[in-house]
Amino acid sequence: MNILFIGPTRIGDTILASSIINFLIDHNNQSKFTIVTSPFARDLYKKMPNLEKIIVINKKKYGLHWLNVWRSCITKKWDLVVDLRSSITAYLLFAKSRKIFKGNDKSHKIIQFKKFLDTSKKISPYIWHDLVDESESENKIKTGGPFIAVSPYSNWRQKDWAIEKYFELFKNEFFKDYTIIFTGISKDIPNKEKFFKMIDDSSLNIINLFDWGNLRHMVPIFNKCNFFIGSDSGLMHLAASTRCKTFALFGPTNEIVYGPWGDHKIIKSMDYPGIDDPLNLSVEKVLNAIKTEME
Repeated sequence: MNILFIGPTRIGDTILASSIINFLIDHNNQSKFTIVTSPFARDLYKKMPNLEKIIVINKKKYGLHWLNVWRSCITKKWDLVVDLRSSITAYLLFAKSRKIFKGNDKSHKIIQFKKFLDTSKKISPYIWHDLVDESESENKIKTGGPFIAVSPYSNWRQKDWAIEKYFELFKNEFFKDYTIIFTGISKDIPNKEKFFKMIDDSSLNIINLFDWGNLRHMVPIFNKCNFFIGSDSGLMHLAASTRCKTFALFGPTNEIVYGPWGDHKIIKSMDYPGIDDPLNLSVEKVLNAIKTEME
């Protein structure tokens, strides 16, 4: 069975959409997948089972990137085309069956995907990795733990908690035995001086993995962590897809649709005062939420 999967552009959406691929594989483990994705999400698919080809599409003006998708896929007859981008391209290909997703802002993406698949079975996000990824990840973590993972930055500043509040949080006695693993990409850091001042603080046990590896590497690392703290971001969704308890700090984005899927905790701010402290979440509120769940 040849399946064309036109996936999301963004990393968080791609991680959630992995639940659809896993469902399709479970129902036909002989399926062969061609994936259409963005340069940002490409690495998330590289170790997936039944992968035949990845088509990476760079966005162009006037939607001309869809012409490239059509050209790449028109010569093949597909048993199933799954299009999560609701594009016209899916209708212009030779396919026995098509499933075109149209989302809403009223229910979680995973719930929407279950309806899309017309199934009552449990579906879950999972990003595929291999022993090479695990070995490379383990080489970055030499201490015995316990570990927590932190991703303080997203691609939109209004979603991020002030870095000074992370610093105040980790100074609490509750965190004294933890090694803190920081992850993310440095281009998202608005004030590198403040960030590296915390990273270099000798009173904290910190492993800095900013700009290291790819997203697959973080799956075995998150599996080793007791819990994760961070913004609404792709890394938050990745942590939630592992065994790692996830504390997601939410502000202006829709936690009903994009909250961490599974047995995790959303800490929501209802007031967004400005640039220096977009979320306006108190350290006490975050600390109490973590203690309640983890003690």
